[in-house]
Amino acid sequence: MRRLKYDGAWGWATIFGRLVVGWMERNPDRMAGVDLIVGNPTWTGRTPIRHIEEILKAAGVEDTAGRWPFPASPVLVKPVDTDRSAGKNREAKRLAAAAHAKAIRIERRVQDRTVLLFDDLFTTGQQMQAVARLLREAGAAEVRGLVLARALWRGADRQGALFD
Repeated sequence: MRRLKYDGAWGWATIFGRLVVGWMERNPDRMAGVDLIVGNPTWTGRTPIRHIEEILKAAGVEDTAGRWPFPASPVLVKPVDTDRSAGKNREAKRLAAAAHAKAIRIERRVQDRTVLLFDDLFTTGQQMQAVARLLREAGAAEVRGLVLARALWRGADRQGALFD
């Protein structure tokens, strides 16, 4: 993940996209009823790569049968940067997640849809919960989550990334 997110190694987006589609194909019961797949958005100015968007774009290409509802363009857009939560305690992560969700624009109708919210790494779940709440407030009927990895537990009130 580090190579993609921080070094801009684009090829990893294809690999992760294939993992996402492979999981969907192996878990049709968990995908039943999903109308829309959205990524927890990366800030539009992030460099070297907007990794979530690239992973989902690659997954859409990998879905050659067109079986899964990958949108042609991002549904959630984050036009401003917000504080990162990496290495912070649970309360700081909660505050960063709230700021992250507040910064997001919803570019397409989500009302009455079952949305699959995708992210790369799950640490405390604060960010996933804040974005899911945003989607529900915008009228989504249900929000499910899918992540590539879960961070290792690193103490009573701190979790670190798998690539630390």
